Amino acid sequence: MIILVHSRQKFDGISSWLEIFAVGQMGCQLFFVISGMTSMMSLERLADGEHTCRKFYKKRLMAVIPGWYISIFLIYVLNTISLALFGTNIGFAVNREPLSVLCNLLLLQGLLPFCNNNVAGGGWFLGTLAVFYLAAPFCYRFMAKRRQNFVKYIPWFAETAAIVCITGLYVLTREKYGYAVLNNNGFVYFSFVNQMGCFLLGASLYFEKEPESITADKILSVLDALLLLIVFFSEWKLAFVTAPFIMGLLGCHLLKCLRFMEKRNEDSFGKSRIMKILKAYGRSSYYIYLMHGLFVWSMPIAVQNLLHMRGWQVNGTLLYLCLIVPIFILSYYAAILLGKMSAVMRKLFVRI
Repeated sequence: MIILVHSRQKFDGISSWLEIFAVGQMGCQLFFVISGMTSMMSLERLADGEHTCRKFYKKRLMAVIPGWYISIFLIYVLNTISLALFGTNIGFAVNREPLSVLCNLLLLQGLLPFCNNNVAGGGWFLGTLAVFYLAAPFCYRFMAKRRQNFVKYIPWFAETAAIVCITGLYVLTREKYGYAVLNNNGFVYFSFVNQMGCFLLGASLYFEKEPESITADKILSVLDALLLLIVFFSEWKLAFVTAPFIMGLLGCHLLKCLRFMEKRNEDSFGKSRIMKILKAYGRSSYYIYLMHGLFVWSMPIAVQNLLHMRGWQVNGTLLYLCLIVPIFILSYYAAILLGKMSAVMRKLFVRI
């Protein structure tokens, strides 16, 4: 989903029907939901009194930091080369200020607008996720002590609070900033305040009982998908406050269906691979997220510049359809390489 939305951004004269791929950015919200559930799962597995937080933070840092540091280094080096040779960056990083880079290395970009999404393309996602990981142990303790009926409403309270905060900010600043406060691709959208409902949906899902039927979840998944498309492509100013939460609801209903299928397969056949496959995709998708920018932004720019230099005119939509498969393949294999490099770096961290 993320590759589809990003890959269409750098092609000239691309067809308007490809705008439907813009909804792919909601893949981030799906990941937040899954992270909310797996964080609660991890905390329960690691539960050991005062040491639970330390174990959880160490595990998450070891999973996130090595790949993130390597990708930041690659982006910085490649942009340095591009600036020296062509006088321009290669399309997926702009801000090279030392303080901004340092804030990204410390995972503070989810809290600081000046370095949020302009050092590494898509870097806002990891900054916001870092805030959620920091709060996860406290979230787990709070939810574990409450009744299930109360826990399932917590995400709705959070979403209500987010809408009030963000619309309040819009009302207070609209004369100066106008629509920018509620617009897509701004700090308000990237902020953990706007995204926390999704993480909490996943967290609350972990504490729900296994459903006896998923008929309702199937129906709600379809309704969520339709509502998401309507809201996402509307001119309504609150679209980018409510769209993430709707995607979160869709993710929750889909996960309930998967869990039900997993349980049914285990009862019928004694084993199931559904959640195992999901975990494998989860590990791969993080590295794909880190590496895809090398191809979805720089590759279209490079190919189009090369064609223009030779005087060739190629339809943007046709070029997109020709390059999208190579972009996926290169992102995937680059992610495998980054995963191996991260494993080596992780061993060095452990020794240190």
